[in-house]
Amino acid sequence: MARYGWMKRWQTWNKDKVMRLLLWVGLAGIALIAVSEWLPSHKEETKETAVSLTASQVERAMETRISALLRQVEGVGACRVMVTLESDVQTVYATDTASSVGVDGSSSLSENYLTVDTEAGPVGLLLTHLQPTVKGVAVVCDGGDSAVTRQRVIEVVSTAFHISERRVCVVKQE
Repeated sequence: MARYGWMKRWQTWNKDKVMRLLLWVGLAGIALIAVSEWLPSHKEETKETAVSLTASQVERAMETRISALLRQVEGVGACRVMVTLESDVQTVYATDTASSVGVDGSSSLSENYLTVDTEAGPVGLLLTHLQPTVKGVAVVCDGGDSAVTRQRVIEVVSTAFHISERRVCVVKQE
């Protein structure tokens, strides 16, 4: 009988106590729903990360990262880096290509973007973002007068950006 002690206590509660308990549980549920509306959702976070960067933003990010890397190289010292890109970030959307041949033997090609219906209306079906390629890198550093340091910097930059050594210029800082 000791196992069912909670049942006896529940039965002895009157309807007034049960109604108050249900009222408080309901109010707590409503409060939790209201609070959840104020918290940031995951959908908003994915929208922010899906926004593409401009070429100047990509250049600045590359310059910051390679500057931090070069400061770790022996003999470089303080440095400033300038990165130039060949193009802007490109967005590629899915297309449907159809070709037709006329009676006279002429052919035509038509291309239509594929769209997806969303709450905001139809949106192009995104395939990928093409990141721009590096056109050239200029490095101004304290150790730029040393041939050994210059060669180290050129090797690090050309390897990091996968560009030829001819696209990297290293000079001494004033």
